Amino acid sequence: MDLFQPQVSPDKQHDIFRLLMHPAHAPERAVIASWATGFVDRDGKFVKEFQTTFESSFWELYLHAMLKHLGMSLDYSFHAPDLVVTAPTPFTMEATIAAPPHGGAPAHGVRAPEIPQEFGEFNRQAILRLCSSFTSKVRRYRQHYATLDHVRDLPYVIAIAPFDRPQAHLAANRPILAALYGIYYDEDETIANQSENVISHEIDAVYKHATANVPVGMFVDDAYKDVSAVVFGPLATWGKVRALADAPQRNIEFTTLHPSGDSGLMPEVRTAMKADYVEHLLDGLYVFHNPFAERPLPPSVFDHPRLARFEVDADGSVHGVGPDDFLLMRMLISKERTFKL
Repeated sequence: MDLFQPQVSPDKQHDIFRLLMHPAHAPERAVIASWATGFVDRDGKFVKEFQTTFESSFWELYLHAMLKHLGMSLDYSFHAPDLVVTAPTPFTMEATIAAPPHGGAPAHGVRAPEIPQEFGEFNRQAILRLCSSFTSKVRRYRQHYATLDHVRDLPYVIAIAPFDRPQAHLAANRPILAALYGIYYDEDETIANQSENVISHEIDAVYKHATANVPVGMFVDDAYKDVSAVVFGPLATWGKVRALADAPQRNIEFTTLHPSGDSGLMPEVRTAMKADYVEHLLDGLYVFHNPFAERPLPPSVFDHPRLARFEVDADGSVHGVGPDDFLLMRMLISKERTFKL
């Protein structure tokens, strides 16, 4: 499978794919090519979709690389779901992205970064898009995947990446915590009250429009017991590829945010140039377990020191386990000549 042999004319290629094809981005192409090792294009359309729509295919390649890094065996002889893990712990995984609403701005582009002015509204829209992605894959499971012999008795995992708006990664884990566990961390209220700790609320729905709210808290009861866990990758982006690329000469400044060690609002900020910056494939990745799953995914499946796992304790509290320097956010400033698309 040659991802980078053009199958469509440049005017039909995705912006990021065209950027990747610049001769200077050979190290970035090498990263993605390594992710694709062992990946099987089962329907003969994957390469074209990678070149034209990019983000969903990119996310699927990342997940393939992540599972292989964790030592898992995959079986691509089945038409669905996207990823069938056969060992050491069998389970199935369906990949999806949170896409922009109809007419909404795409996540990609060459615009200057757009920092949200109202975190509440930014998070509200992100929650709605995540809920839509989640429920669509639950419907697909119930209508089709659950009827397949190689799926019905195994844990089912939904893997979501947010590409629903410019700077979608700025929402970090706030929208997914609200969507799955009904916990909303309110930055606007925290700032308005000058609180030293982030103020949180329990919520059961999010406003959509004047006549409809969208329920949240997918994992607070057994309504979605057929979903074992959610994998969430807000930082599996073009920035991840640039971080992993073997190009120490690049004049790129990386600014990253990490937990501060307490419950305060301000994270630890680190800055490094490309030659000194180190990032792991799994940095910034989350796994959220469903305490009501009828086919639970053992926590050991994603027990890795670089990612964060969330489970629900016996008393109903959500408990997270992850590295002290977990990658909350990554921002890049390229001081090189801009490559034209």
